[in-house]
Amino acid sequence: MALRVIGIDAGSKEKLVRDCGAEHFIDVTKQDDKSITEEVVKTAGGLGASAVIVYAIPVLFLVVSIDLKRSTESVGIPEGAPEPVAQAFPAKLIFKGATIASTAVGTRRDAIEVMDFAARGVVKAVSRIEKMEKLTDVFQEMKEGKVSGRVVIDLQ
Repeated sequence: MALRVIGIDAGSKEKLVRDCGAEHFIDVTKQDDKSITEEVVKTAGGLGASAVIVYAIPVLFLVVSIDLKRSTESVGIPEGAPEPVAQAFPAKLIFKGATIASTAVGTRRDAIEVMDFAARGVVKAVSRIEKMEKLTDVFQEMKEGKVSGRVVIDLQ
């Protein structure tokens, strides 16, 4: 069984998301939660998402409201104040057999699998290097949601 990758983010990230393998893209700035949910369910053959990987905690609010079938995996440590997952109704999770799991650090086996993904070209690292003098410009890009991937600051 193959999974279909549906990227959900701000429109400025569409090219990056598609370049990383998303078959379908949903711009969160142009739709409300209900229409996004409907589009995900429709794109996933009417059944909803089989699995969801969340890279930013605000998206988790949206994801949990989607008609999940199996699991949600939160990756990384979100910045800012901790926020509760308000739409994670226990009865809905139990009925669907869904789980919510998160991790800040992976195991050695996880690291080996990720390296294998990278070696096969499945994972694409998107980054750029900027001089320290450009730090203010980089922060402005981040504030405007225009940074795709990661920015490394050269301190030399």
